[in-house]
Formats: sequence, C-alpha cells, structure tokens
Amino acid sequence: MNKLILLLVDGLRADTARDYLGYVQALNEAGRAHWSTLRCELPGVSRPLYATVLNGRTPLAHGILGNGQAGQRCGPTLFDDLAAAGRRSAVAAYHWVYELLAGQVFDPLAHREAALPSLRIEAARWYWEDDYPDSHLLADAEALRAAHAPDFLLVHPMGLDLAGHRHGGESTGYSFAARRLDQVLAQVLPRWHAAGYDLLLTSDHGMHADHWHGGPLAVEREVPLVWLPHQGSAQAPAGWPDTQTGIRGFVARHLGCS
Repeated sequence: MNKLILLLVDGLRADTARDYLGYVQALNEAGRAHWSTLRCELPGVSRPLYATVLNGRTPLAHGILGNGQAGQRCGPTLFDDLAAAGRRSAVAAYHWVYELLAGQVFDPLAHREAALPSLRIEAARWYWEDDYPDSHLLADAEALRAAHAPDFLLVHPMGLDLAGHRHGGESTGYSFAARRLDQVLAQVLPRWHAAGYDLLLTSDHGMHADHWHGGPLAVEREVPLVWLPHQGSAQAPAGWPDTQTGIRGFVARHLGCS
C-alpha cells in the first residue's frame, strides 16, 4: 500500500522554490520529480489555507477566514478520510493545525505531543513559536516516522513564512531560508524514500516584497506543487490536483481511501 508524506512549507513562493531548492531541482533534472504550480485560495493567509489544504474547500466554504479564529475546527478533513479507511497518521506541525483538527485552543503544556485518536493521528509534535527551526521540525517528523511508521505524515515547517514577514519575499533572508530548508530536505528525503514514502511538497501561500501576503497578486498566490515519488515514474500520478482544494482528494486517492 502507498505511503505518503505531505510537506506543507509555510509561505513558500513558487518562483522561490524553483530558484533556491537546489536539491529538489536536482531530482527534477534527473527525472525523479514532477513540478507544477498552484494558485492558493483567497484570503491567502495561513489558518484559512491550512484548513483548505486539509478540508478541500475554499475559505468562504469552510468558514475559517482569518488567523484569529483560535480553537475552531474546520470540518471534515483528509484525516477523516484516512481514518475511515483504517490508515494511520502522524503530524509535525504548527499548533494552529492542532486547533483546526481538534476544535479546541492549543495549550502548549498539555498538547505538545497530543495524539488525536478519533482521527487515527497516533503521534504528533506541535510547535507554537514561529521561530522554531525547520531543521528541528523535520527532525521531529523523522522521529515520528521512524517510531510509528504511519501511512501518512503531515510536516509543516514555518521558516519561510517567518523570513518573509521579517525580510520580505524578495530578500536575501527569505531566499536563504529556502536554501536552508533544501539542505535539510537533502538529508531527510533519502531516508523517507528508502522507507517507501512518496513526498508531496507544496505551500499554503506566497509572499510579497512588502513582508506580507493575502491578496490576489501572483507572488502572493502562486505556490509549488512537487511530486517526489520513492520509485518509478515521476510523471504526474492519477488524479494530480490542479487546484489547492484538490489536494485532499489526491491524498485520499493515493492512499486508497476513495
């Protein structure tokens, strides 16, 4: 049965991914990646778009419209699809993802490693500081994978978004954050591939030079969608999504849930 890791890189522009993810581009040039671009839904801010990726509906449809809606569940998600099919999951992600799934406000002293058994999320590491290093987050993800061997693993690093808000989407600080993530990915992805996991890399939104995002400009909306299978053809697999709302269905189909 297929196994999948979804790497949701917060705040990664499509052009930045193409220009600075050298390891991922090496796989692409070797015929081991399929690269495409999506336009994020609007409003293009983080909490609504985490919900869109997981829920498969636009922010206007699922009702998460801003970053301040703490503790509100976003409705059924791809984790419900996986749980219904008996597939096991793990998560290494920002605490807003916990709130969207659990429907309660995150408590760092109580929920740092809170599993969500009703969704068959059997293990998790939730972080709550925006400057939590991507290197640590990917190490958390690998520790979860090695210990629990989930069928699906969601990994959500924040470094690009933080760098964009601090320095702007066309700054050296932002491009350097992409380079650092690429270097960490070059260490961990061979392990994931060796363990039989395919990787789907994407982002919630882009980043403007003015240090923000949320509007309809291309630099704010265009995000990468990269397929990095552990073996076989790197052509677009069946059901390849052409919208951000299609990611939920693609994950479910790839893991045999629909």
